[in-house]
Amino acid sequence: MIRLHETVEVPRPIGEAFAYASDFANIEQWDPGVSGSVRLKDEPVGPGSRFRLDVDFGPFTTPMVYVVTLFEAPHRVVLEGQGDRIRAVDDIRFEGIPGGTRIDYTADLTFLGPSSLAEPFLRSALEGVGRRAVEGLKNALSREPKVPKASLVTTAIDHLVLPGLLRFTRLGYRLRKGSFAPLAVSLRGRTAVVTGATSGLGRAAAAGLARLGARVVLVGRDPRKAERAREEIRAATGNADLAVEVADLSLLSEVRALARRLLAKEKALHILVNNAGILENERRTTPEGLEVSLVTNLLAPYVLTRRLRTRLLASAPARVVNVVSGGMYLAGLGPAVFGGAEGAWDGTLAYARHKRALTVLTELWSDELFPHGVVVHAMHPGWAETPGVVRSLPAFHRLTRPFLRNAEEGADTIVWLAAAPEVALSSGGLWLDRERHPAAVLPGTAGSAEERKRFVEELERMTGEPSRAPRASRTSPKARTGSRHASRRRAAASGVLA
Repeated sequence: MIRLHETVEVPRPIGEAFAYASDFANIEQWDPGVSGSVRLKDEPVGPGSRFRLDVDFGPFTTPMVYVVTLFEAPHRVVLEGQGDRIRAVDDIRFEGIPGGTRIDYTADLTFLGPSSLAEPFLRSALEGVGRRAVEGLKNALSREPKVPKASLVTTAIDHLVLPGLLRFTRLGYRLRKGSFAPLAVSLRGRTAVVTGATSGLGRAAAAGLARLGARVVLVGRDPRKAERAREEIRAATGNADLAVEVADLSLLSEVRALARRLLAKEKALHILVNNAGILENERRTTPEGLEVSLVTNLLAPYVLTRRLRTRLLASAPARVVNVVSGGMYLAGLGPAVFGGAEGAWDGTLAYARHKRALTVLTELWSDELFPHGVVVHAMHPGWAETPGVVRSLPAFHRLTRPFLRNAEEGADTIVWLAAAPEVALSSGGLWLDRERHPAAVLPGTAGSAEERKRFVEELERMTGEPSRAPRASRTSPKARTGSRHASRRRAAASGVLA
């Protein structure tokens, strides 16, 4: 048997350190010797929880299953691992100290069968592996946030269009995942509202936020689906601080009523995820006389965000995450965003235009709100297999199904934008797989200053909601990531760690 033992200190409360380290689904984030980790059953971590790890030994990868055999939160957890070549017992102890937590990590490794003959020669190498793993855990719980910057390579690939599209696939996500920094944060004490939370990306995002400890308000149209989503997320995460709000976001009257209820019930609001969206293959008009997808995709998030603006500002540091689509790269910001003349209906193009418009709103809101501690970002999930894609784009789904991401992969960046400390250091960006991307790659699609001005005026006219944006032209990304509001950004970054 080889015993590895390391002790580190981290500047995090004992409860947060325990919650992160005891969940071995996180271990690939901090242990360089683990290339994959997943919880085998979607349930809160506790006695009997099982994890599958892909453990790398040189050129070989050994699958191992770890089981929690002792769980004494927040002071000690013991996990026993079994693979074809090795058996392991990891004993992790936590002690609260001034300013943080001391973590004492012991791992007993026993090689099995013929591999046991090499055990004496592996001690030194494994001790190095153990040091790097625990150092990785320390870094995950201690790292200082840095402003994410757009990559010149990524920008160039996006402008080539086809290579950029390949990043939308499941392969694109998995290639990027290896560079993700650990998301070792707690959202306890923070409230998130997620629209379209009963299925697909919204459901996955709501579960991700609940898993990080947030109070999550799930907004859905169908009360039975919403209640079922709440119960299933509660069972999967152990977080019972979940609420349901029922609203049909294709009706502005219900959007306004939703905002009134949220303002009455939620004394603080830290995260708003505008996720609800619909792609309609036929033109449909609501009882209010507006086209269904225009309201759901654009007017509803506009009205909801404007109505909740004062609560977001009062709760700062706060964040708004707008879920858009890669299809918006092909669309501009002209009058056609709002429908235009009757004629042949193209639901896919209408959806793309709405998402282009929501991306522009992200930039305008950022100019207004970022100086006051409210970060606003947009993201697109790549090509994800969701009920909406299956229903609205059946041919696309059949063609691309082998390459589609699952909902959790598509929603990963939503959760990251809502939680990661480094996200609060900039605003107004478009993100895919935790990486900043250009918002426009084709000439004329970003929207001129005049187009943006007319766009805002039409939004105000159709909704009766003043934009309150100080200007319709976009401030440069550099202006939104400079030093002018550095103290507010640092406060926002530390807010999710409180």
